[in-house]
Amino acid sequence: MEILNERGIEYFFANAGTDFASLVDAFARLASQGKTIPRPITVPHENAAVAMAHGYYLVTGKPQVVMVHVTVGTANALNGIINAARDRIPILFTAGRTPITEAGLPGSRDLYIHWRREFRSSRHASGVCQMGL
Repeated sequence: MEILNERGIEYFFANAGTDFASLVDAFARLASQGKTIPRPITVPHENAAVAMAHGYYLVTGKPQVVMVHVTVGTANALNGIINAARDRIPILFTAGRTPITEAGLPGSRDLYIHWRREFRSSRHASGVCQMGL
């Protein structure tokens, strides 16, 4: 968050999910320390989050961050990302991932939703197919 701030990122547009716990902790910790960090903006849909970052750049000339929830969130944001790419709008786009550990560590997969948000493929030895954009 501090590096984003140093790079001029003022807003962190997000459609959060189960993969955002560490970010929520970071926002809370840094804010409690009085540090200047990007302002988190919760957006109800990923496509809108990308559109907000796109519009912010058009008005200010400053790229912003968009973070969405795992695979489904990435899919929802794709039209906006394509639009931004066609308009040559710089956006730092990120997506979370469900916990990768199966058991034994804090934050391991323990809920039904953690299993449903992962692409599975028999082509990969690990059983996980990561989506690369």
